[in-house]
Amino acid sequence: MKALVLILSVLLFFLPSLVDGKIRAGLELILYLPFDEGVGKKTEELSEFGNDGQLEGNCKWVDGKFGKALYFITQLGEPGLVRTSKHDIFAIEGKAEITLMAWVNVDASRPGFRAIAYNRPDANKVNYALGLWAVDVNFFYRDKENDNFHRVTGIWDAVKLGEWTHVAATNTFGDPEAMKVYLNGKEQPTNRNGGVRPDNWSQGDGAKMPLPARGPITVGGYGNFGDTFQGAIDEVMIWKGSFTEAEINEIMAEHPTEFLAVDPREKLATKWAAIKRNL
Repeated sequence: MKALVLILSVLLFFLPSLVDGKIRAGLELILYLPFDEGVGKKTEELSEFGNDGQLEGNCKWVDGKFGKALYFITQLGEPGLVRTSKHDIFAIEGKAEITLMAWVNVDASRPGFRAIAYNRPDANKVNYALGLWAVDVNFFYRDKENDNFHRVTGIWDAVKLGEWTHVAATNTFGDPEAMKVYLNGKEQPTNRNGGVRPDNWSQGDGAKMPLPARGPITVGGYGNFGDTFQGAIDEVMIWKGSFTEAEINEIMAEHPTEFLAVDPREKLATKWAAIKRNL
């Protein structure tokens, strides 16, 4: 044991010469569904929390933006979705920051909301959600007083049918001016009653705290297949913390596992702590 401690001490001394990871302080990955299995009714969730998803209804494996993806069908009978387990990490409350993102390939345009990633355990609770309103990027949440949806929709560019498109949203709950939506890495102006202002919300003003919910997180719809998606979804991520536009473009440019490279110092620090506990 003493020899192992000595070896780790030497490695810790020389570690600054190793390549750092890319994730800055203030970002915590709470959900990552890459949808790379290609078979089966279960999909692995790759954050440290391991809330794997179950495929329900009419969804199938297809080629994705990276590796495989899931195609959600609404026009050919029963719709489909993916549902994780519930977990405390999903319950966002207070003046917290959040980022949601995914790659989507839409094959049919229709009115109304189409869910990409939803923390909505039932019809009356929406902690946060990322989706499309027709073909515009949309984020919304229900406030803690449970009386308003605070929804914002990008109106600069529209998601093009039949193409892989990256969509993202960031927000600081309680700050009406913090909400931003992105399409292919570009921040979008937002719409409220026909206006074009980045701080406008379509219902409510974005100033109230969110109504926390432990999930489950659903992809492609919610509950019993509400707000169903038509098309493919890949690389779904939810983070605590707000990505910058530059970071969104960086994670778009490569497979997300490259962006998720862990700082070797963090790996050794974890190992060091485990060794000390067992001394």
